[in-house]
Amino acid sequence: MSGSIILVQAFLTAFTLHLLLFSYSPIIPLVIREMGITYAEAGFIFSICILAVILLRIPWGFIIDCIGFMATVKMAMILIGVFSLLRGFSQGYYTLLFSQLLLGAGFAAILPCLAKIVNVMFQDRTGFATGIYVAGFPAGELAGLGLTSYLLLALNGNWRIVFQIFGLWSLTLAVLWWLVDRRILIRKTYIGNHPKWRFKNLIKLKQLWILTGLCICSMGCYDTILAWLPSILEIKGIPAMEASITTSIFPLGFLLSGPVIGTLSDKIGLRKPFIWILGATSIIFITLIPYTIRTLLWISILVVGFTLSGILTLTLIIPTEHSEFSGLVGGTVGLISSIGNIGSFLFPVIVGFLIDNTGSPAPPLILLAIISGVTTILNLAVRETGKNKRLE
Repeated sequence: MSGSIILVQAFLTAFTLHLLLFSYSPIIPLVIREMGITYAEAGFIFSICILAVILLRIPWGFIIDCIGFMATVKMAMILIGVFSLLRGFSQGYYTLLFSQLLLGAGFAAILPCLAKIVNVMFQDRTGFATGIYVAGFPAGELAGLGLTSYLLLALNGNWRIVFQIFGLWSLTLAVLWWLVDRRILIRKTYIGNHPKWRFKNLIKLKQLWILTGLCICSMGCYDTILAWLPSILEIKGIPAMEASITTSIFPLGFLLSGPVIGTLSDKIGLRKPFIWILGATSIIFITLIPYTIRTLLWISILVVGFTLSGILTLTLIIPTEHSEFSGLVGGTVGLISSIGNIGSFLFPVIVGFLIDNTGSPAPPLILLAIISGVTTILNLAVRETGKNKRLE
């Protein structure tokens, strides 16, 4: 029963992160108009949150391994709750920018915390537990985009009240974490956490960098396609409204993949075969997007969202059960996901460059298909961690 409560809260926490992050997207035009800022300045409000995640996720990961995930998630959720609420009281550009920066500081702790929870509490079903909390991210994306638009209509465009509503929800979730009975969480939190066995030793591990490569490829391709898909569809001649609706199919694939891939890989007791299948499938369906219409296009988009996020899910599962990372799961996932954002930073720029110079969606998507295919090569060097792995 206690494990179920924690897993539900883990899902809600992942949901809340992307709800808060992507709720800004529909608000951008209102902020630009009210504050008289440029598109670049409005974009920096979003980016500064991501920058804080990149810079702080690694130190947060090692803090989790030192003081435990419970103390860390409590601190992070208070930080998130307070500054998500304060966004709704921002009177100018710099106050909103500051709130986003501190919001990102809290965000940075969450993914390593969730991985640590799985490592400590769900060692017999790591795939299932990881899949459940990972599904919270696309659910938050859908709510952040859809619910925000609905609330803006209902509130006559008052974006501050929207942020205040989401901030109150975040504070409520923070309180729920503080109410969790600590007795159900004091389990093997500090195993393997000798002070000398830290960052210096972790970065020497080959498996860390293989998993980081998988994260760069899968997460970078996913975020890039999500960012550029509406524009790509418009270049194909699809009207803007239809392109926006079609794009919403993409995170639905993410929503499905976490629980499905996590549960199936648990039952079969293997992780690597799934990475091969998902990587190979992604190559085919990313390549199909520029050349398909209607039903086949929708299927291609759904499958691509499913496959890329499925690889990412497995990349987050493996460290929680890998013997080399025992006791340092927080630091490991912090490193993998922080450096993994390199793909999310670079690939959208490269895709934009290719579209500018070719005027076609095909070359950038073929490039992304190749990058996604790299996961099948990297998978050759991944050490199997499933319960049915061969004895070495």
